[in-house]
Amino acid sequence: MAETIHLFKRRTRKLDPKLFDGLARHLGLEGKGQDSEEALFWSGGARTLAYAQPCTRFAGLLFFVDQSVSWGEAGGKVLSAKRAQAWTQELLDKFELRPRQPDDERIRFEFALEARETEAVVFDGKERRAVKAKTDVLSNAVLNGIPVVGPRAKARLIFKEDARPVMAHVALWDSLAVHEERELVREHDVARTIAEKLADRNRCQEKAYRLCDMRLVYMAGEFNGGPDLLMPEYLVEIELQDPRHDERNAPIPPRQVLRIPAWR
Repeated sequence: MAETIHLFKRRTRKLDPKLFDGLARHLGLEGKGQDSEEALFWSGGARTLAYAQPCTRFAGLLFFVDQSVSWGEAGGKVLSAKRAQAWTQELLDKFELRPRQPDDERIRFEFALEARETEAVVFDGKERRAVKAKTDVLSNAVLNGIPVVGPRAKARLIFKEDARPVMAHVALWDSLAVHEERELVREHDVARTIAEKLADRNRCQEKAYRLCDMRLVYMAGEFNGGPDLLMPEYLVEIELQDPRHDERNAPIPPRQVLRIPAWR
């Protein structure tokens, strides 16, 4: 029997304007927000906050930016990774931005945050030294043991010294439901598809590429109308080669990532 895999239907939260106003105040914005069927928007000086409502291209995306602070400037002091992660966790819980855990044994969803302090190398004319530049908080989502990637499946926040981010990109769904169960395409079938697609790049039966990596993921892409589906894909990385060049003298070859549907 062929191995199967699920396709999921996403439901994106319609954010209440009052909750959005509270979120804006929490992020330090002043003034008054605007709302429409498509989006909620708030701009106060150098700070801007926006949320894309359901049925828009980036439905569920919350984006905040503070342009009064340089993200890359190395000041030597940043918010600790522990405090940044705790602040982010509180934000997601308080304003209901986390996905709800599904009450369906066919759906096993894991969501976790990871924070790290990033350093930059500065040169004062005499010596180079590593200086703390920012603290990043990143999310990791796994659905039925498969990583979930894409612009609508992550949370990323950047902190400098203060316990308030200078950038926030939070794009997560409200809930998931099983849409269909389909046959999973096997890896060797994917490799054959790649070979067929790239046949015209070969030279005298010699392959002009090398398959470097193949990953099965759920891709959370843009909303394009119809059911808002979370579908599995193979991300296949290939290294492009020119067989006419001497390998010892050839420059580092470019790489390309191909997206192949993982279901039929």
